[in-house]
Amino acid sequence: MSFYFADSNNANSRELFMKRLIYRGQAALNAAKYQNFIDFNFAEKYLYGRVNREYLPITFIGSFTPLKSFSRSFAKTDNIQAANFVVDAFEAMARQFEKCVLKGQISPSDPFLSNLRVFKAHTSSTTVYGQYIDKYFHAVATQFQKANIRVKNFDEFIKELMILLQISAYETPFTETAFTKSKYCPFMANGLSLEIADADPTNDAKKIKEFLHSRNWEFYLKTCRTYGFMVDRMAPWRLVADIASNSMLEYAAKYRASTTEIILGTSYKETHRIYFEKFKYFLLKLYNKVKLQNFLVLEECGGRIISKQINPVRYTPEQFDNKYTDEYFLKLYCRIRFLEDESQFKAFKKDILIDDTIELFHIKGIDGALNKFEKIINKPFDYRGSLSYYIKYTEARREAEEP
Repeated sequence: MSFYFADSNNANSRELFMKRLIYRGQAALNAAKYQNFIDFNFAEKYLYGRVNREYLPITFIGSFTPLKSFSRSFAKTDNIQAANFVVDAFEAMARQFEKCVLKGQISPSDPFLSNLRVFKAHTSSTTVYGQYIDKYFHAVATQFQKANIRVKNFDEFIKELMILLQISAYETPFTETAFTKSKYCPFMANGLSLEIADADPTNDAKKIKEFLHSRNWEFYLKTCRTYGFMVDRMAPWRLVADIASNSMLEYAAKYRASTTEIILGTSYKETHRIYFEKFKYFLLKLYNKVKLQNFLVLEECGGRIISKQINPVRYTPEQFDNKYTDEYFLKLYCRIRFLEDESQFKAFKKDILIDDTIELFHIKGIDGALNKFEKIINKPFDYRGSLSYYIKYTEARREAEEP
């Protein structure tokens, strides 16, 4: 057990807090000298590669910069992938490390910072969301069963589902749009990140010993900066392509993505544009999962109580599409998104925004309406976790502490 640094989360909260604070202090000293040593757990940095400049959740699609596998000589296993320009930049940097080892400029015995190898890279957010939503559906079905919630049709199902979402949606998002910004979506789901060690992020003692105190540490930070990589302060084995740096843009330019705007515009797509068409069928799938084949209800008939068998409605995709329009699902989507995102809108303003979104839908279609709606509710200013929130919180504390 380390005296100064945490080696796991197995400690009392006060001791763990103090040890984490010591590590952060050590890391901050390095960050003061190397600005590419970044705390991705702070404010909007947490969303790097998962939101665009308007803070809309985005999904990596890689039009100009599709996924590319790392060469076997630079990867621990086959089929580890990242955006093509990220792979090129990393492999060029790894070759530079090899040259410097041969020249005796850096230590050859460092387990991670001499011969760079990729252990992990891009993770598909859509794939992870698919796994997540399957578990979510199972949990909802279990809740319906435990609470003996029986629905006759889709309308009754939505009424009951919204009651559950009012309690859970903020902490446990339903839509893929909200999932992309949440703690459930892995940081690696951006095509820009890779890891050069299979390490435990809770073990600060090893971070210090194997990285920050490595003989090759400063060379590592300096070379990463030269090739356009940021290093994650809380996981120093994680490299993240800086798509605003000239060095990284030079590699991207080979694939006709010479600016940050082109990368964001061609390698990513707003998640709501990808997700909305699936939204209604996910709801139909969930309805089919929770509805019973049939159930009995008691009714009064001629002064007698009788049992009546109810057979919940079964919808074919065609029947479902005909009965429930895009306008219906757009309203429902907006209502759920308000539950998922921290919002300062009062109830009447939410109703106005939904009405405006529907009006825009009739003028510009689904894409135009959704895009406007998401731009409004995704603004991070003064939301918990945003940079402006931290600034206001710090100022308020300072004022409260003044005599």
